Amino acid sequence: MIPSSMRFINFFAAVCLAVTLFQLPGEAMANELQITTTKQGDGPVAEKGMKVAVHYVGKLEDGTEFDNSRKRGTPIDFVLGSGQVIPGWEQGIEGMKVGEQRDLIIPPELGYGARGAGGAIPPNATLYFAVELMAVSMPASLGQLDSKGLLTAQKEGVVIIDIRRPEEWKETGVIEGAATVTAFDESGRLMPDFQEKFMSLVPTSDTAFVLYCRSGSRTNMLGRALMEQVGFENVSHLSGGIIQFEEEGNKLVPLN
Repeated sequence: MIPSSMRFINFFAAVCLAVTLFQLPGEAMANELQITTTKQGDGPVAEKGMKVAVHYVGKLEDGTEFDNSRKRGTPIDFVLGSGQVIPGWEQGIEGMKVGEQRDLIIPPELGYGARGAGGAIPPNATLYFAVELMAVSMPASLGQLDSKGLLTAQKEGVVIIDIRRPEEWKETGVIEGAATVTAFDESGRLMPDFQEKFMSLVPTSDTAFVLYCRSGSRTNMLGRALMEQVGFENVSHLSGGIIQFEEEGNKLVPLN
C-alpha cells in the first residue's frame, strides 16, 4: 500500500510539533462533545494504545460535507490516545466496539478551534461526524537492532538509511551500502525534501527499512512517527547509532 499524502501531512505536523489545538482546562465543560450511538457493535472495544480503523462522513453545521472516507473506499487508521487526531475524535472513538456506529457533534474547542483547517473547515466550526469502527489491533512496534542485526538485514535486502546531515557523513563516513537522506536540519526541523527522497527509497508501507543516526535518538523518534503517523509497518533502527556500530568493531566508509 502506498502511504497517502494526507498521512504524510499528519506526519510532518507531528514531527515538527505543529500541534493545531490544545484543550484548555474547563473548555469541555462549556462545550462538551455529544455522542449518539446509532448502531451497536459486537466486536472488540477500542482502547487507548490500540490502532483503530474508522470510516467516517464529516459535515459542517449547514450540512456541507467536507470529507468522506467511504467515497475513497478506505477507512482512516490511527493509534488511539497518541494525539494523531483531534480531541473530539479521541474521546468519541474510545470505548466503541467494532461494528458500532456513532454520531459525534464536536465543538470547536475539541476540533480545529479558531484556526480552522484549510479551506474546508472554517474557524470556530462545530463538526458533525458519522463514524463506524471497522477494526482494532495492536500497533506494530519499532524494531531495535544492534550492528549485527543491521548487517543481517542489509544482506537480506532491507533498505538501510542514514538520516544524518551531510557534514556528519563527511566527518565520520557512513555504513557501506547505506542510502543517505537528511531528515532534520541543525535546528531539528524536518527537511522539506525529506518526503520525496524518502519515498523514492521506501515506496510502499510494507517495505522493510532500517534507519540510523549518530546515537539512535533521532531515528527512535522518526521511526515511531513514520509508523504511527504514516502507517509504515516494517521499521527498525540501529538503537545505538553509529556510536554503537563502531564500538562493536565495525568500520565506516567515506561517502562517495
